[in-house]
Amino acid sequence: MFDLDYSLIKQEIESEVCQEHGLHPEFVKTEEGFGIRACCDPFRIELVQKSEKMVEEETTKMFEKIMKDLLKK
Repeated sequence: MFDLDYSLIKQEIESEVCQEHGLHPEFVKTEEGFGIRACCDPFRIELVQKSEKMVEEETTKMFEKIMKDLLKK
């Protein structure tokens, strides 16, 4: 299978700041994919939802590129 490039997602997530605590989250790559460490659960949940959407978008882009490359052959 294909490895998703998490660098853009990591950069975007770690640039966020918790409105309540003023802290940045930490994006952690794991064997299963990734995890997000944040100062509080509401902030972490918000970031998980955002990252899921970003992963979906990146996966769609990767799939479209693969299909486009296959059709060129």
